Amino acid sequence: MRVLALLSLLATPVLADRIEAPGPVTAVTLNPSGATVTRTVTFTAPAGTHEIVVPDLPFTMRAEGLRIMAPEGVAVGAVGLTDTAPLAKGGFRSAAVLAAEAEVARLDAVLRERRREVAGIRAHAEAAEARVGFLRSLAKTKGEGSLNAAGIPDLQALAAMIDQEVLAARQTVLAVEEQATAAEIALQPDVEALDRAKGVLAGLVEQPEATTKVLTVKVQTAAGGPATMVVESQIVPGWDRADWTPTYDMYLTRKPDTLRIARGALARQETGEDWKDIELTLSSASPDAQSQPSYVEADREYIKSEEELEREAKAEAARLAAGGEPVMEPNVAMKISGGLSYDTMGETFTYKFSAPVTIRSGADALRLAMDEVAPEVKVLAAASPYRDDFAFQIAEMTNTTGQPLLPGFAFLYAEGALVAMTESYEFPTGGEVLPPGGHLEIGFGPIHGLRVSRIEPERSEGAEGLIISSNRQEKTAIITVENLTGEAWPVRVTDSVPYSNQDDLTVSYTATPPATEENPEGRRGILVWNFDLAPGARQEIRLESRMDWPDGWVLQ
Repeated sequence: MRVLALLSLLATPVLADRIEAPGPVTAVTLNPSGATVTRTVTFTAPAGTHEIVVPDLPFTMRAEGLRIMAPEGVAVGAVGLTDTAPLAKGGFRSAAVLAAEAEVARLDAVLRERRREVAGIRAHAEAAEARVGFLRSLAKTKGEGSLNAAGIPDLQALAAMIDQEVLAARQTVLAVEEQATAAEIALQPDVEALDRAKGVLAGLVEQPEATTKVLTVKVQTAAGGPATMVVESQIVPGWDRADWTPTYDMYLTRKPDTLRIARGALARQETGEDWKDIELTLSSASPDAQSQPSYVEADREYIKSEEELEREAKAEAARLAAGGEPVMEPNVAMKISGGLSYDTMGETFTYKFSAPVTIRSGADALRLAMDEVAPEVKVLAAASPYRDDFAFQIAEMTNTTGQPLLPGFAFLYAEGALVAMTESYEFPTGGEVLPPGGHLEIGFGPIHGLRVSRIEPERSEGAEGLIISSNRQEKTAIITVENLTGEAWPVRVTDSVPYSNQDDLTVSYTATPPATEENPEGRRGILVWNFDLAPGARQEIRLESRMDWPDGWVLQ
């Protein structure tokens, strides 16, 4: 197959060799924000120029996203994508419209023929009526002449003859009228059938709104016989909705530490047509995401004299005293943000389902099972005594799957029990992709048997009040971790001490036992202790901090 770009999307004239061919959806590639829909169009045509018509396409289909792939020997020309209603009223008439028109014409011909038969029957009645009129005029003329030229017997014989003829004519009229009435009644089913056929045709041709579109493709076939074209259309945000969201069922166990992740997908689409028994592929690519680096602009720095700053401060104070609004300093430089993005790591992960899949339009999301992976994991108990009264079970995971983990829903199970769940796109890292080799911490709920506390028994200040000539502040915190569970736990305690960016404000601290790690990931003032805690054991940490600043300064 070779891909032919759509150089034009122009309406094509009515052709005698128009061929209607269905275009069912046979394959779909879903990504997190859209889809590529593949249709297979099969037709049979002799060598020459033809117009292939693909009806009943979604009304939301856009011409910009169309691509046509044709086999060797089939050249694609002009392509048109038009609403059904205008085409039905003008150039193109679908097979259903043509069939409805033929049925209307057939029933109309039958009705006309039968009405001619009724008219013939009524003609006999009209002839009989004319005969009655003639006989009456004859009786009047002959009667007047008989009175002058003949006797009474002749007049009586003439009257008897006319009476017999009028009676016969009247009987003919009555018989013919009875036949005509029966024939009119017999016409009623034909009239109703014609009305129904006209209604069907009107419903096909005179739709109040177009609900589908028609694709027309002008082709040149080198040889006669069957041929197959592939039509691809794109669904992107703003045109229509089709997407998928990953789901994760995460099962954590200890002894040994293992994490089993059952991956799934929630697939949905609202295109207006059902995708039946399609070949489904899920893709991690996000065509609507950022595709190039953000624009970088330098900050323009500037300085002002102290006198200028003082003048501006006085002017602003006077303005506020007069009831004016504060004047905001304009930004002298603006940094352009790249916005939200999904990192595809230069690769696209796809997952193809082996069995056919059906996704109905507008229905609830379809949940599909994918596969299971088992990344490397280490389980520990993490505590933040400044905020919490107990530790939490944490799985330190490394993505060893070789595939990116996309943002989605996650249900977390510890030793078989559901302990937590995340909202959409919160897993794995707050809406960002976890690349292969990436590290992640996942919380699997509290460990109520690992109690933690933090108290400050001593706090002294060199002076009291808001303004002082010299200051020193000292703090002492006692952190306690107690294991009331029946098993040993590796424990991580995180706490903090003050830090300063000013040379005149000095900060020092001592920790007993010493912290295992200081300033992790560049987070200043953060301390971490790592230790193992046996069942029933207790660990105490003493943390002392001191701040000094010179006379004439105030601690904020």
